[in-house]
Amino acid sequence: MPANKHLLFWGFITISVSLLSGCAQLLGSKAELPQRRLYMVDVEPMRNDIENSARPYAFQVQIKSFEAPRAYNRKEIIIRRDQYELQHDNFHHWTERPADLFTDVVKQYLRQANLFTYIGGDRDFYERRPQYVLNGRIKAIERFDSGDVWAAHLAMTIELVRQEDGKIIWQTDFDEERNVFFPEMKHTVSAFSVILGEQMKKIIRSIDFVFLNQQRSGQKEALEELTSSTNELTATSKPDTTLFIETNSNDYEIIPGKLTP
Repeated sequence: MPANKHLLFWGFITISVSLLSGCAQLLGSKAELPQRRLYMVDVEPMRNDIENSARPYAFQVQIKSFEAPRAYNRKEIIIRRDQYELQHDNFHHWTERPADLFTDVVKQYLRQANLFTYIGGDRDFYERRPQYVLNGRIKAIERFDSGDVWAAHLAMTIELVRQEDGKIIWQTDFDEERNVFFPEMKHTVSAFSVILGEQMKKIIRSIDFVFLNQQRSGQKEALEELTSSTNELTATSKPDTTLFIETNSNDYEIIPGKLTP
C-alpha cells in the first residue's frame, strides 16, 4: 500500500474511534437502555383477631374473576397527571392484568384467614356448585404523578352472593388514596399492597361477623324449635285420667282412675 494511502486509512480509523468515544461520553460511560420492570401486589400476613370466631364456616365459596374498565385492565401501570389525562407507563408493568392479579390476591387472603372450608376460583367449580360467590370490580388503580407529588389510588367494590336465592348478603365499596414520598415505582406498588391489605382485614372481619351471627341465629332457632317440640310432647304425653260421672242431681262426683266393669 502506498504511504499516502496508508496514512489516509489510519487517519480514518482514528477519526471513527474519536467519534464513537465522543458519543459514549455524551450518553454517559454507563449508558443503558431502560428495561421493563414487573410488579406484583404483596399479600401481608394476617391473624384471626375476632373473638369467638367459628372459622372455618362450612361453605364452599367461589371467587369469580374480577372485572375492571378496559382503560385500567392493562399490564402497563396507569399514570394520572390530572383529572383529564391518563398515561400508560411502558417501562413499569404488572405481572398480570390487574383484574386477574387482584382476584388471585383476594383469594389468597381469604384462604390465609381460613374463613371457609373451601375457597376456589372459576376453574375449581366446573363440576360443583358453590353455596356463595364473591364478585369484585376494580374501579380505579392508578398512580398520581404531578412531578413532585406521588400517590397510589385504588377503588374497588366487592360483594358476596348467596347462590340459593341470588341475594347479596354482604357488600363493601372503598376508594382509598395513599401518598408516596419517593418517585421510584416500587414505593407506589408497595402503597397499593398496603391499601389492599388494610381493606382485606376489614373485609374478612366483616364477613366473619355475618356468618357468625347467621350461625348463632340458626342455633337459636333450632333451640327454640326443640324447646317448643319438647313442650308439646310433654303436654300430650300425660293423659287426663279424671272421670266425670253425671248424676240425677245438680251435683257431680269426681272419681280418679278408670272405670272397671
